[in-house]
Amino acid sequence: MCAVLDLFLASTSPRRRELLTSAGIRFQLCEPGPEYAAPGMDHYQSEAGVPMALALERARRKAHGARAPLAGIPVLGVDTVVDVDGEELGKPLDRAEAERMQRRLSGRRHEVHTAHVLVATDGSSCEEVTSSTVLCRTPAEAELQAYLDSDEWRGKAGAYGIQDQGQAFLRVESGAMDTVIGLHVAAVRRLLAALRAKA
Repeated sequence: MCAVLDLFLASTSPRRRELLTSAGIRFQLCEPGPEYAAPGMDHYQSEAGVPMALALERARRKAHGARAPLAGIPVLGVDTVVDVDGEELGKPLDRAEAERMQRRLSGRRHEVHTAHVLVATDGSSCEEVTSSTVLCRTPAEAELQAYLDSDEWRGKAGAYGIQDQGQAFLRVESGAMDTVIGLHVAAVRRLLAALRAKA
């Protein structure tokens, strides 16, 4: 089995699994390392710091701390942040918080950064961060409430999924759609190639 794998994915995100599967990249899941360095931190809190740097640090922790079941196969850690005016928007704890986040994004642009860290079994690694700009138009009140009622925002940074059927008010203005979804396939291919070139 290990001979046909390209990587282990240290992630619990179903969207990342779907992106790798659609791209034909051969992978298995493994338990990621601890995402947060500070005790008590979780997905439902925004961390202080530069959002892009936060994403990279979390991707490193996921990859370097992962429990890969087989040797000889690199481990991929990925983390995505929503960046509004240099501040991270985490995942909403409940509908009220999701609504607050949506209203903050309404009528303006924000950035989404996805950090990718690929670690070889000898501990060497390759890293890449990709960024996209997302424009959120001001939705009609009924449109916003319908999206909040859909619960599609649950478990998603910034209280939305760009791919969600229930929303039509967010669009990628520059950069790649898959960066916003949570994993940039082209970056993963580049990292795999870079790691092989080092071997």
